[in-house]
Amino acid sequence: MKKLLLSLVSVAICATSFGQQTTNNWEFDGLNREYIQYVPSVYDGSEAVPLVIVLHGLGDVMSNMAQVGFHQVSDTANFIVVTPQAIVDQMLSGSTAWNSGAGVGPFSLNPDIDDVGFINALIDTVSDRYNIDQSRIFTTGFSMGGFMSNRLACELNDRVASIASVGGTVGGALTCTPGEDIPVCHFHGTSDGTVGYGIAGGGVADNTFGSNVSDWISFWNSNNSCGAAVLEGQFPNTANDGFLVDYLEYGGCTNSSRVVHYKVHGAEHVWLPNSQAGSDVFYTLEIWKFFLGLSPTNLVASELGIGENEIASIGVYPNPTSDVLRIENTEAKILNVSVFNTAGQLVNEFSGNSNTIDVSALQTGVYQIMVATEKGLYSNSFIKN
Repeated sequence: MKKLLLSLVSVAICATSFGQQTTNNWEFDGLNREYIQYVPSVYDGSEAVPLVIVLHGLGDVMSNMAQVGFHQVSDTANFIVVTPQAIVDQMLSGSTAWNSGAGVGPFSLNPDIDDVGFINALIDTVSDRYNIDQSRIFTTGFSMGGFMSNRLACELNDRVASIASVGGTVGGALTCTPGEDIPVCHFHGTSDGTVGYGIAGGGVADNTFGSNVSDWISFWNSNNSCGAAVLEGQFPNTANDGFLVDYLEYGGCTNSSRVVHYKVHGAEHVWLPNSQAGSDVFYTLEIWKFFLGLSPTNLVASELGIGENEIASIGVYPNPTSDVLRIENTEAKILNVSVFNTAGQLVNEFSGNSNTIDVSALQTGVYQIMVATEKGLYSNSFIKN
């Protein structure tokens, strides 16, 4: 579960990073625990900011996982990133492992390590030093880090607002009883031979360490009291990377919770993009967008009475743009256009039935546009240069 191939050439995060990255440690439960912390240069402590916890895979180290791009996103979105280190499991000849519940039958790795308690204490430690918004603490992880993120959704959902897992579901040795609704998102390649997608769901292998993706969806769908799946669509196949990416969201969930799945046809056990050629989907940005779905500033859908499962993609051009952004024909009257920055803050709003908006006053960066029409809500991202 260690494989992690990355390319950080996405135009959306190409800005040079000027924040402060430090390696920290303290003793927890009799063990020396380490984590890498990144504080963006835009952070000044005047307002509470989100905290994103990023968890590495089996046998990996925190320094590798710190390279997936969250610190570049945080430079403009203003959130703090921590990437903790798992403890070595002696049964694995020195390989690191989270006590995530991933295992075969009742057997799991590092069963005596209190990693849930460690993450809880880590949240306290960072919160003591920085102004953290306690309602916007998020976790994400790759492979075993994905399994660990799901365990946190099961056992620490009084602190963690939502989770996003990549290539790691609910561990087979874990008895998960969340007791609360929690937004969850999962990315998985159908050709994953390390942590199988599940043959019944169209994958090449079943998951021997935990739930198949279809079972993961069913579990969280039931926990969050969601309704039927709605196929939001497929990402445009423009990168020529050999993958097709389906986006599915399950609607009608209680308490604003969500169940979201990115099904990546043909992808193996990787965090995309995995080559210099790029990809149709960049996991880090998509995960941050998912976390922003919880932002109180993103209220357009609720105000119009339109469910999140009805949000579809819409074309915008030119993209990037320096002054004028045009919206493709929606075949429905436009009621309102809202523009959000990467922190989820509303930065501009336009009323009236117009397919053209002036974005010349915006600072250089990545933005999300939400277009409300008489027939539904549409969304996309654009770059202002």
